[in-house]
Amino acid sequence: MTKARFFTWQVIFVLILSSCTIEINQAMESIPSPTAGTAPLASSTSLVPVTQIPITWAGLNLSGKLIYLNSSMESSPSIASIQQLDLSTGSVATIFSAPPGGWIYYATISPDAKQLIMSYQPPPGSNAASDRILYSMSLDATASPQPLFTPPTPEDHYTQAEWSPDGKYIYYVHYNHTQSGGQFYETYEIFRMAYPDGKPEQILERAFWPRLSSDSSKLVYVSLDPASGLNELFTANADGSNAQKINFSGPWIPDIIDAPIFSPDAQTILFSAPGPSQSYQPNWLERVMGIQVAKAHSIPSDWWSVPVTGGAPTRLTNLQTINLFASLLPDHKRIVSISGEGLFVMGLDGSNLTQLISDPGVHGTVSWIP
Repeated sequence: MTKARFFTWQVIFVLILSSCTIEINQAMESIPSPTAGTAPLASSTSLVPVTQIPITWAGLNLSGKLIYLNSSMESSPSIASIQQLDLSTGSVATIFSAPPGGWIYYATISPDAKQLIMSYQPPPGSNAASDRILYSMSLDATASPQPLFTPPTPEDHYTQAEWSPDGKYIYYVHYNHTQSGGQFYETYEIFRMAYPDGKPEQILERAFWPRLSSDSSKLVYVSLDPASGLNELFTANADGSNAQKINFSGPWIPDIIDAPIFSPDAQTILFSAPGPSQSYQPNWLERVMGIQVAKAHSIPSDWWSVPVTGGAPTRLTNLQTINLFASLLPDHKRIVSISGEGLFVMGLDGSNLTQLISDPGVHGTVSWIP
């Protein structure tokens, strides 16, 4: 992605957040937005307290910390950061704040909660090897982020990085818009590399949104059908072998599938999708610009579930919100989710949905650590 396209999509991202009409039809406990604090505006790698928010979730008995991405809408360009919410104290701190013009797309935390990998685009003029590559840094923010590896060309971009729960591999998505073979959209591939010293290996083509099962044995991902431009849901072994399409049934089959995640027993997959009334076909311009993945994530959607053996999808929420992404909580009975309004937790069946942070700047990913 060129820097011109990057800034174009930053503008579109802000416009989407400011112009979408979000209908909150499902009851959710509201929590005040964090107030502006002392988050640094320059590159920073020290844990800096930002603000204290009320612990209105005390009845849920939550513990540990949530690591999530945020962007300040009070400056231009907006300031992207990685933040940490202490669920016991309500304290919010900044782990890393990008310089103006930089952007953080995705972050994953190592199982031992000592390292993070992020898909990060430094600001223009920083002499970065590529527009969007993977950086590693310690979670205690004692050192600056360092590139995980050097991309072959400046046109190679990396995002959607996921650590396997056993800590052995990092999975990520690669694309290069100059190698699309004349197609009107970018070709996404899933790679993995043994951490820390392994070599990247491609394991799947036309695939994105990789997530691992709790025992690291299975992979769920989304594939783009090149003929229709529609999304399909697949599972595979952790090395990409034995890929199996999940066949939907019933009166409605989603044509956009986003941010899948396994249930704790790996028998069910939760995923984000717009409902039947928001069914979507990419237009010619969107195909030319290669934005199917970004478009899907910015359409008002809800959480759904489907058995790994296939079947009719079950609707879990009625939020009609954007940017959904979830991670399992340690009790394996609930998930924590990003939304267009902030952070919330809910049961695996969509029950007891409770908002933790109300902040439209929250985006990207969220992870739980002890």
